[in-house]
Amino acid sequence: MIEKLDAVARDAARKLAACNYVRVISHNDADGITSAGIICNALYRGGISFHTSIVSHLGEDVIKSLNDQMIVFCDMGSGQPDLIAQLKGDVVVIDHHTPATTDTKYVQVNPHLVGIDGAFELSASGTTYAVAKHLGNNVDLAGLAIVGAIGDQQEMVSANKDILDEAVKHNIITISHGLRIGDGDIADILEYSTDPYLDISGDPEKVQAFLNELNIHGNISDLKPEELRRLASALALKVAKTSADAAESLVGERYELNHEVVRDAFQFRDLLNTSGKFKKADLALSLCLRDGSAIDEAKQLHSEYQKKVVSELKKVEKDIKEGKSIRYAYSGDKDVSGALVGSIIKYVAPDKPILVLTKQEGKTKISARATKKLVEKGVDLSIAMREGANQVGGTGGGHSVASGAAIPPGEETKFIEAVDGIVTKQLGEAHEM
Repeated sequence: MIEKLDAVARDAARKLAACNYVRVISHNDADGITSAGIICNALYRGGISFHTSIVSHLGEDVIKSLNDQMIVFCDMGSGQPDLIAQLKGDVVVIDHHTPATTDTKYVQVNPHLVGIDGAFELSASGTTYAVAKHLGNNVDLAGLAIVGAIGDQQEMVSANKDILDEAVKHNIITISHGLRIGDGDIADILEYSTDPYLDISGDPEKVQAFLNELNIHGNISDLKPEELRRLASALALKVAKTSADAAESLVGERYELNHEVVRDAFQFRDLLNTSGKFKKADLALSLCLRDGSAIDEAKQLHSEYQKKVVSELKKVEKDIKEGKSIRYAYSGDKDVSGALVGSIIKYVAPDKPILVLTKQEGKTKISARATKKLVEKGVDLSIAMREGANQVGGTGGGHSVASGAAIPPGEETKFIEAVDGIVTKQLGEAHEM
């Protein structure tokens, strides 16, 4: 499947290879940061100078900061063609969000344009990897592409599986089977766990009682096979109370990254996400550039972040409000909204899309998530968030399964009603077909 991207990926690589200097702009989540890591590694190996910025969103402020030069946007850009059209320099967009238009003067490398679903089958990092392969012998960067896909909750199917198979073939990744919750002290992991989010998360006494009952202690990597099975079964039983799909995802393929400074792919994802949220993108990018000196600080940041997320989850889940076809909640912590919607849709209430609203930077920002099953029933949050935001003078978009929006303060009720109506219509139209 990924070969479908070859022609446009080659065009993008040719443009980049002809430059002496490239300006890289990428998103601040795990997929965006691994995308930046892939392209930066490839440029460095090709002797091309670069300057990279990791940003939370692509807005007017970012565009105005750029000069007339070769600019690469990673994990953003396909939904903002009007903004990019303001630039006078040469542009390459490497993205996997639903494109607002296919008619651009600049090169747009996007799986949606070649029949690959960017929401489920190929992330931005995988798309960037397709470009990097045409810039030199960069197959060892496949591990970063898989971390990015995991960061966007994608499965190893279609084009993602092509990358994984290639990584295994070249010993870039070693696959094993087991618990997919990273590595470290099991008590610490469970106390501040949001994936999985458990009824004992945030309560050290309940965590210890749970582990004492199982007679399991120590690091995940040191547990015996029988102990791992016992732990996995107990965790799956807890999660299955809310979602059988989430319980199944707890155990499965684990990916050891044989060329990266963080070997466990799920732990690497967590460290990158946290560093991005704490505005420590330099730390995250250095990990992707294989600087092991950044690991301890990244782990400390992750521990602090998980404490914030669990604390806010405990507050928010008590005040989730019901619409006809969606749920929504307000959060006072702008840094954790993405983690909140991810945990709620997977472990708390998976039967309706969830929106979490936060006030920040003079706007109300919304993170929204659905499940694959809801998307199969007709839900498309990219459309719902974009159209809902447009109705109140805001902006929105993303994927069918995960999307976001920014709206003027005071328009929250109207926006929620609009999105609820759009999702209701989507589900009704799908049912009629």
